[in-house]
Amino acid sequence: MGDGGNVMTDNNSSVVSGVVSGASASTSPMYMINEAMLFLAGFLYYNWHRLLLSLFILALAYLVIRLVKGLIFQLGKDYGISDRKIRTLAMLATYTVLTIAFVNILAVFDVQLFPLILSLGVLSVVVVLGSQLLISNMLGGVVVYIEKPFAVSDLIRVGDNMGTVQSISIRATTLKGQDGLAITVPNSTFLTTPIINYTSTKRYRVEVSFTMPRNVDLAGLVDAVWKDAATVPGFIAEIAGQLYKTGISEGGFNYELRFWVSDPRKTGAARSRVIDIINDFYPETPGEESASKGAR
Repeated sequence: MGDGGNVMTDNNSSVVSGVVSGASASTSPMYMINEAMLFLAGFLYYNWHRLLLSLFILALAYLVIRLVKGLIFQLGKDYGISDRKIRTLAMLATYTVLTIAFVNILAVFDVQLFPLILSLGVLSVVVVLGSQLLISNMLGGVVVYIEKPFAVSDLIRVGDNMGTVQSISIRATTLKGQDGLAITVPNSTFLTTPIINYTSTKRYRVEVSFTMPRNVDLAGLVDAVWKDAATVPGFIAEIAGQLYKTGISEGGFNYELRFWVSDPRKTGAARSRVIDIINDFYPETPGEESASKGAR
């Protein structure tokens, strides 16, 4: 029995030694390299067509990026956009194309993003709603860059805001108001609100309404105003003035004199000076109402 026990012990030792040797072999560097090569060979054999399609998608994405970036740089050069903003737009375009390419490559390998997107659906809705204003401002900024309705140092009016453009960013435009205060206008405003660019037109019409007695002759009034044009702030003498009857009142006929100034910020001073000229041209006399009566 002693011999039999020794035989059994030797057999058990052999089995244990075989298991240990197998475990050591499976964890050896050479074994792991062989397994990796076998896995890679199998992957290439069964997915070579998918790999070729993925390479085609990457090549197409590269060509699209080159084309879009070239277009952005050319438009930026044509419209005088700063280098920093051009680089930002080019980077956004690059990331957008790469993201689209990545999603398509995942689809080639049957990786479905729909479950992940569905699980993040509520969060996506919250993010979209929260970023809606930001997206609108960025879209307005793109419109300003492309269409260039105004430039820095232009005098513009947007809604109730009028001022000189100080800076234009992708999110907002800063104006210097008539009172010297900085006005920040979100770029989304330019998508729905008309823009008046006084600098590009270089003229602004001013109306002066007044009342004259029926027996007063207005011949020579326009000439008198144009004669003193040098004393009217911002007055444009090259554009002919216009005098119209606009109605009848107790004091006589209602008139409107129209002339042009080069800067809308001088409208108040120009209107005041023209009223003085009208008053001086028709001084008050006994039995007559003053020419300036009703002037406004």
